[in-house]
Amino acid sequence: MDRFEQLRNPSSCWWRALRSVRRFRQEPGTADLRPHAPLVNAIMEQRATLRDLGDEALAQRARHTSRMNPAADADLTRFLAVASELARRQLGLEPFAPQLLAAVAMLRGNVVDMATGEGKTLVGFLTATGLAVTGRRVHVLSANDYLAGRDAHAGAPLLASFGLTCAAVTDCMDTDERHTAYRGDVVYTTAHQVGFDLLRDRQRTPGTPKLVPELDAALVDEIDAVLLDDAMVPLVIAADTEPLPEDTPLNDVVAAMTAGTHYEIDGEGRNVSFTDTGLSHLEHTLGIDDLYSEQHTALLTAAHVTLHAHALVERDVHYIVTDGQVRLVNDARGRVADRQRWPDGLHTAIERKEGLEPTGQAEVLDQMLVENLARSYRTLTGMSGTALEAAERLAEDLDLRTGAIPTHRPCVRVDTPDQLHLTTEQRDTAAARRVRAEHATGRPVLIGTASVADSERFAALLTREGLTPTVLNAKNDAAEAEIIARAGERGAVTVSTQMAGRGVDIQLAPDTAELGGLLVLGLGRYDSARLDRQLRGRSGRQGDPGRTQFYTSTQDDVLTEHLIVRHTPRSVDPQGRVSDAKFHRLYAHAQRVAEGKLLQLHRTTRRYHTTTEQHRTTVLDTRERILTDPDALTAYLTPLWPDHPDRVSTWTTPPRRHLATEVVLHQLDRAWARHLNLLAEVREIIHLRALGRQNPLDEFNRIADDAFRTLGTEAADAVRHLLDHAPEDATSLTDLGLRRPSSTWTYMVTDNPFGSEADRVLAFIGNALRGGKPPSVGST
Repeated sequence: MDRFEQLRNPSSCWWRALRSVRRFRQEPGTADLRPHAPLVNAIMEQRATLRDLGDEALAQRARHTSRMNPAADADLTRFLAVASELARRQLGLEPFAPQLLAAVAMLRGNVVDMATGEGKTLVGFLTATGLAVTGRRVHVLSANDYLAGRDAHAGAPLLASFGLTCAAVTDCMDTDERHTAYRGDVVYTTAHQVGFDLLRDRQRTPGTPKLVPELDAALVDEIDAVLLDDAMVPLVIAADTEPLPEDTPLNDVVAAMTAGTHYEIDGEGRNVSFTDTGLSHLEHTLGIDDLYSEQHTALLTAAHVTLHAHALVERDVHYIVTDGQVRLVNDARGRVADRQRWPDGLHTAIERKEGLEPTGQAEVLDQMLVENLARSYRTLTGMSGTALEAAERLAEDLDLRTGAIPTHRPCVRVDTPDQLHLTTEQRDTAAARRVRAEHATGRPVLIGTASVADSERFAALLTREGLTPTVLNAKNDAAEAEIIARAGERGAVTVSTQMAGRGVDIQLAPDTAELGGLLVLGLGRYDSARLDRQLRGRSGRQGDPGRTQFYTSTQDDVLTEHLIVRHTPRSVDPQGRVSDAKFHRLYAHAQRVAEGKLLQLHRTTRRYHTTTEQHRTTVLDTRERILTDPDALTAYLTPLWPDHPDRVSTWTTPPRRHLATEVVLHQLDRAWARHLNLLAEVREIIHLRALGRQNPLDEFNRIADDAFRTLGTEAADAVRHLLDHAPEDATSLTDLGLRRPSSTWTYMVTDNPFGSEADRVLAFIGNALRGGKPPSVGST
């Protein structure tokens, strides 16, 4: 039975398989796509009638699809039939039935799960075009600038066939180029680029046009990576402040300290604190009598941050150093996290730890979460090779339902059960032995590792075994496409972090299929089964043969950081391989514990940002009215001089109106920046409220609300004072002794590797109950 017939027949094997998967998983947030099967059949039948149509006649059909209604079967069938035939002619790509099913599902508001190599890029072209022909402004949000630029270029001919324009917005573009690009019908970019440009728009002054039009429809490629892995990462716009004073003595003192003597790390490796000996040593070396006295509060804070930088944040795991800069590594993707930094104190401490010149201290002017950016779109859809694992979170966070798309050809990849070993050394030795044996046959091998350091260490082990591996990690991610393109060649051995070419397929060389296809080995599991599936998905694309297996150990972080196992395996062979089924179940349980922690942290962090987002909306509404509503300035100034309407009239008519508008916007912006910085300070200590049996989240929201109630009054008082004392000839902020930042910069603030404020609350309670240790599993 061919794929067309399988789609026609709801009792076919892949529909039965899909039903059984959904029934077995009982996954909240999933969508049943079977009702769309007749529509896909109709599209393919109608497409067949267009094959002999001339180009001009087909173009005429394309023009008649404008303003189609995706909810109407006839409209959607007509559009996708025409778009499919145009894709064949313009792009050389003819959509298969599963790709059409995916396009239908996405145009009707679902997220789709499509396996690697199944043609998500073409599905994106069809869906973006379908949204755009209805008159929507469409943003296609990619995982990185490379994919955004690539897809904008590749999809332009199809969009042009429908009279639509297409552009990409990437990091290298200036303001004018961005403004022009955003006016395209379909814009390929990243969530970070849109977020940063929205933050710039929030700082705009009279006469400055908006960069980003009102957000309308978004199609998110690799939706789990973009909207879940980065959902709680704040995008920040900041201005330079005064340079930081040198703090070399503190860095040198902490660097010389010894674990167990001067400081202790908790059982989970996420928190560190000075011992009494360490504090005494610090006070003696710095010549201070009492580090806890009020006058030394800032120094005490700096000391703790410096200790965290040295004891918990690891080079080539959490960050790398290139070109004299500390560059963060995204744990979920294994890539350098472009334009990302830790909160300033920690980032600076790491720079000093590495002997680098500290970058400037920044004053945060505004920020937004990627999740809140996503919520700003009227319509949201997306696709990923691992969306099913994220279905529950996508439903909970963004009210999206996820449907599974069957493969065009049956997947024949073999996913072999894990090999569990006692130690990391035994695990790596066994994996290296396997790589050497497979390489001897000519079979290509891809090894996935957890960090840059792990990838380099295992590559060195393979080199000692006489192999010549290619390493792909955050240090050479610019060469990613080239490395991945060769990873399927005969005899290729590639050692990679989790980046492993998402968005770029590994294609087998013609002579490697008979060797079994690509072998993917994972060294230890990730904290999320979703990331494991991403690695497995590198093999077995489009019906290719392949095999995957994870080599794990009882010393892997996913086990040691989330459980304490108080007994040893009963069945271990001389090479350290564990066959005790109970330990295999414990390892899987530890991964579920890790996933649960991440989910809880995500939920708690969102709650901390909810109040701030409500405050931000209020300020932005006021700001936007001042900029766009001719009567808003009068309404704002009238309460400032209730008994002097002449003052209001003076400042709301030319030539002084412009300066009054600038002053109001400036004071609103300054008040908001102070509010954000206050809340940042509160978050750093709010977890201590748990000591007084107070709920830290409730206390944070109470403090935030109290502070916000005075924000508007303080801004208004400052505006009145400035205008009352403004010289008659004043025409600019400079004439009033004020200035806007001469330069701003954008970046992302990652969670501290030793935990956000929400993480510390949870850790505090858990550690108090467990005596500072992870959950334990006894011998029962």
